[in-house]
Amino acid sequence: MTRPRINRRSALRFALGGLAGLASGPTNATRAAPLYRRVGVAFGTTVSITLQADSREQAEDAFAAGFAEIRHIDRLASLTHPEGQVFQLNRDGFLDRPDPALLAMLRMARAMHAATDRAFDISIQPLWLAFDAAAKRGSWLNDAEIADIRTRVDQERVAFGDERVEFTKPGMAVTLNSLARGLAADRVADVLTRLGVANAFFDTDVLGSRGRRPDDAMWRALVRHPRKPDQSVGVVDVRGCLATSGDYQYFWSPDYARNHIIDPRHGASPGDFSSVSVLAKSGLAADALSTAAFLVGAKKAPALLQKFGAEALFVDKAGVVSSMPGFPHAAILG
Repeated sequence: MTRPRINRRSALRFALGGLAGLASGPTNATRAAPLYRRVGVAFGTTVSITLQADSREQAEDAFAAGFAEIRHIDRLASLTHPEGQVFQLNRDGFLDRPDPALLAMLRMARAMHAATDRAFDISIQPLWLAFDAAAKRGSWLNDAEIADIRTRVDQERVAFGDERVEFTKPGMAVTLNSLARGLAADRVADVLTRLGVANAFFDTDVLGSRGRRPDDAMWRALVRHPRKPDQSVGVVDVRGCLATSGDYQYFWSPDYARNHIIDPRHGASPGDFSSVSVLAKSGLAADALSTAAFLVGAKKAPALLQKFGAEALFVDKAGVVSSMPGFPHAAILG
């Protein structure tokens, strides 16, 4: 039976510390400029922006611009919205005049595909859909059925350029779920910078920060335990953007062995990690690398992350927590 999706907010949570209880209006802060927070819905979960502004007008302008970017990327990458470019591409097999944001995600996908020896593959969608349908029927695919569907999974058959994206093989489909939330975080960061907001924390299901909190501390996040949602495995200083991929976010077996992160090279989920939390300079990189590191496993993940200048915290299937030397955690628990 298919298990309900638990989104990444169960793994990454804004650690306000002494700033707990923020509302949508200004709050008391130790600096002259007040702190504002706004919450919305996108990517099937709650998203938020917390920022320090000189005036309510500046805060409102920043919220309007930031949430507009989030909504744009959410619709663009939607698998179900008829106006979404990914939906149209999957439906028609081609897309003219692709949005620059779509091209940015496709370029990152191409880099991850090459860096992981084809383990990261956005064209995994036909296999994901087949697994999900089978689980809902209370069954599973046999090896021959998996092999047949895998013939339609090949990211190298996704051709793209400034004017057109197309599948060069029938029956393909893509998902950008390991890229879109990260790009949305980057777009929020860009508009806040453009509007003169120097101190902010934003959550697009990927966490990002600019500047510092009003108490001059780093913005922090709690990394939740992948098997115990009410517990944390670490408190992390968010320098850049932080993303988590986990086997618990959508799974088809009680032991999490069959889950939404699928290696297209053999049609099964990797067996090393229960979660990987990646800190990178950009949200797009953090989002992609958290999935990529999960896919390549414990032996190859550190070198992959180092190649892209990222750091990570790992929780393996036994619940053992470890991190790369440069991962800026305030504490590692458990």
